[in-house]
Amino acid sequence: MKKSSKALLASVLIVSSLGLGATVSAKQLSDRPDCERSGHRMGASYKHGDKGFNVDRMAEKLNLGDDQRTQIEAIMEASKQQISDQRDKMQANREQLKSLTKQSPFDEAAVRTVADAQGDLNADMIVLRAQQRAKINAILTDEQRAELEDMSGKKRRHR
Repeated sequence: MKKSSKALLASVLIVSSLGLGATVSAKQLSDRPDCERSGHRMGASYKHGDKGFNVDRMAEKLNLGDDQRTQIEAIMEASKQQISDQRDKMQANREQLKSLTKQSPFDEAAVRTVADAQGDLNADMIVLRAQQRAKINAILTDEQRAELEDMSGKKRRHR
């Protein structure tokens, strides 16, 4: 073989082996059981600040009575569908905004309209969550409310 053919063959082998190695590495990371291939969420074993509402944790920390626990579970269940629907609307709005930013020519008026709608959807979600908290606070004793406030403050300081 000629020298240039050998150099070309060596280059092709090196590049292809690097590409194969990168593919294998990416596949190994994405197939871990605690990862979702389609998104950035890490799954059940990843506790990102232990986010989310947990009645069991609240019952333990606040020493809730059975009646209080039942009432709080009912509040959470009653608002679950509303919050889920609101999240779906927000996601659809984000997708619409994403597609608008890819269009050429850029339509600033359309983007502003969708951005304003996203702001309204965010405000609606804030109101839904505030209503939940107000209903839960009405069930708690003064001492339990103070403890819940203290728990929230500690959570914020750790971020």
